[in-house]
Amino acid sequence: MLYRQVKRQLINDIQSGFAAPGAALPNEKDLAQRFQVSVGTVRRAVDELVAEHVLLRQQGRGTFVGKLDRERFMFQFFKIAPRDGPSEFPEVRLHKFSKSRANQLEAQALGLHGNQSVFRIENVLHLQGKPVIHDKIAISEAMFPGLNQAALTARTTTIYGHYQSAFGVTIVEADERVRSEAVLTDSAQLLNLDEGTPVLRIDRVAHTFDRKPAEFRISIVDTRSFDYVSRMREMT
Repeated sequence: MLYRQVKRQLINDIQSGFAAPGAALPNEKDLAQRFQVSVGTVRRAVDELVAEHVLLRQQGRGTFVGKLDRERFMFQFFKIAPRDGPSEFPEVRLHKFSKSRANQLEAQALGLHGNQSVFRIENVLHLQGKPVIHDKIAISEAMFPGLNQAALTARTTTIYGHYQSAFGVTIVEADERVRSEAVLTDSAQLLNLDEGTPVLRIDRVAHTFDRKPAEFRISIVDTRSFDYVSRMREMT
């Protein structure tokens, strides 16, 4: 359909950096002239991108390219909250950074073929001053060329914000599988748990546009005082 062509072009603008994160979108009339379509067609394309959190409408100001900042990260992607007390942004501490050939699980999750390399990032996330989450992240070297430990450590935004600002990779959605398991030695040491303690394991594949996998993450969560909270919104 015609509006989908407009939507694809707007996505291309974002992927190419022509429409930068946080930048204002031209008004619908100007976009309609650019794409040689009706204002209604443009509005439908923009409405879908707003619903997908790719674009953000601000009353009285206009429509902007969404930034993967802390607020959006907490709303859309961070689902661990204290059982008592308000949600908080985690303190993230880098534990390990390395690069090597993708293993079978990583290759399958990221859609990699052959002997492709991945960057592996391990973070320990603290909440209420305690280590609560051990994240094991794998991302394709080809998608994130030049990624290095210094840049990760020095970033002032979320890791998804870093993907977006430094590499033009915008995470728009994620699929998660959740199960309970006994904590293994590496996570037990980082989370101050006895080996074999029950923990929550979350396997997440995060996607950029067109459901292209961009990140595979295994999160090990100490749920003694924290819950996995799924926020649902009404579909209209």
